[in-house]
Amino acid sequence: MKTLIAYKSFLGTTKQYAEWLGEEIKADVFKFDQITNLSEYDRIIVMSGTYAGTMPLIGFLKKHANILKSKEVYAVANGATLTNSNQEYEKIPKEIRDSIKYVKIMGATPFANKERKAKEIKKENLSRVIDLLNENN
Repeated sequence: MKTLIAYKSFLGTTKQYAEWLGEEIKADVFKFDQITNLSEYDRIIVMSGTYAGTMPLIGFLKKHANILKSKEVYAVANGATLTNSNQEYEKIPKEIRDSIKYVKIMGATPFANKERKAKEIKKENLSRVIDLLNENN
């Protein structure tokens, strides 16, 4: 199964997670604006941070909704907290939400210094994503 990880990163956290996940599952990794052809992929993992209750990944999902309908799609959001709120998830249009798998993972505290960020951002945080991918294979 050919896999693409598409990401948008403002603070570097999502980029790091995308790169680690790409190495782990042997996927191609590109920023949203570097992607030219989604049709060659079977599985697409869309990643972004959460910023004041919004996620750039929603725009990507909307923009490419027609082609994503025929793909196995995962949305991965990272944020400074892992609340039980589905606030961000519910902003994904229902017709898209119904056809994707979604998971939120721990991100960095906004504007954390290098030492704190290194403690918060670790490969182990991707275990929820990897477990979800393995459940569906």
